[in-house]
Amino acid sequence: MDVVTAARALTGDTLAFHILFACFGVGLPVMISIFELLAIIKKNHTYAKLVRTWTRILVILFVAGAVSGMIVSFSFSILWPTFLAFAGKVVGVGFGLEGYFFIIETIFLIVYVMSFGKFKPIYHWLIGLMLVISSSGSAFFITSINAWMNNPTGFKLNSSGQPINIDPWRAIFNKAIPTEFWHSELAYIFATAMVLLACYAWPLLKAKKYKLTDSAKNQILKVVWALAVVALVFGAAVGLSGDSSAKYIAKSEPYKLAAAEGIIHTQTHAPEIIGGIVKANSISGGVKIPGLLSFLTTGHTNGTVIGLDTYKVSQRPSLVTHYFFDSMVFIGIFTICFLILYLVVSWKKKQRPIESKTLFIGLIVCGFLGLAGIEFGWLLTEFGRQPYVIHGIMLVSQASTKSKLAVDMGEIFPIFYVILFVLTIYVLRKNIKLTKDF
Repeated sequence: MDVVTAARALTGDTLAFHILFACFGVGLPVMISIFELLAIIKKNHTYAKLVRTWTRILVILFVAGAVSGMIVSFSFSILWPTFLAFAGKVVGVGFGLEGYFFIIETIFLIVYVMSFGKFKPIYHWLIGLMLVISSSGSAFFITSINAWMNNPTGFKLNSSGQPINIDPWRAIFNKAIPTEFWHSELAYIFATAMVLLACYAWPLLKAKKYKLTDSAKNQILKVVWALAVVALVFGAAVGLSGDSSAKYIAKSEPYKLAAAEGIIHTQTHAPEIIGGIVKANSISGGVKIPGLLSFLTTGHTNGTVIGLDTYKVSQRPSLVTHYFFDSMVFIGIFTICFLILYLVVSWKKKQRPIESKTLFIGLIVCGFLGLAGIEFGWLLTEFGRQPYVIHGIMLVSQASTKSKLAVDMGEIFPIFYVILFVLTIYVLRKNIKLTKDF
């Protein structure tokens, strides 16, 4: 394996782990805020207990996420020195602001945890709201850097290829950031809600093992119902933001859309290709819906969709992104449809379906799928920008370290992540008992 491929593989490993912590770091504060507000409005003691339990989970994952972020930082400095040297000049402010918001988030998390029962409930909720804002702010600025890599602006290149006339604010607030941030932010919240649903569906599935009383079952089912409603709202929002994202990509990053949708030749009445097998320069099989892709991206079935043949072969992203795109969309549609099914069945029975093991198993599966959807979404983003690390400016091969020794050092980072992941699960299992709230 050459140095560049090894560096990409190591970075992929570390980011695949880190994004899970980032997901909960953004999603859990939102879920805590929603249910604390519901507890205040409805004077619901069960929701109040849930808030305390989820806060303990957040603290554990926050610490693990901080360690995870440090590993990512070290790995980038070792494996991608050329990229950091270039990007730091243009979007270094974004890196700094992400750090500031992380510090603010830490302060508010400490205050939030230490102030349970010390303030009026609404004041405590407002502190939690600041936690939501700061965690989302941190996510915004780190996402803005990724968006800038897709749409590099805010600078010019001199004759030696170095950035000059730098406008860091224009670079941070680039054209890609609105759709990329909102789509990822909403997806994090949705995935978090689905994982929480899975966590509470599990004891219902294993009610005898957990020795749940009928009263406890009914309380958990009410929580599952509320979580399903919240998840469905955010799931629908993810779908809408995904549609906006697709329209933006069709206009500003057509190479990515072409690879994701398997469009080889520029054409009107472009079909939506569902499934299929990726080959070297084509996708065989699959279901083709004529004109649908043109309609989704341009609003007209005869709209023009740019194909990969518009670009040099050396500048085309791999068609493997089609798998990531299909997987992400399938997961989104499946989980939303299953939530609707669960809510409809529950509503028709006029009581929560206590004995419906099939539905509980489905909710558990959806929890895993929610996290998988996050992973596939980011794989689509990163593979869709290949062979560039900064589109049109810097190739991945130019950004990577040239040192085999650096790669050898980097091999320790996935080991750190495995250890961190195992320790995090262990600490969660030892300190969190979800059924004690009922």
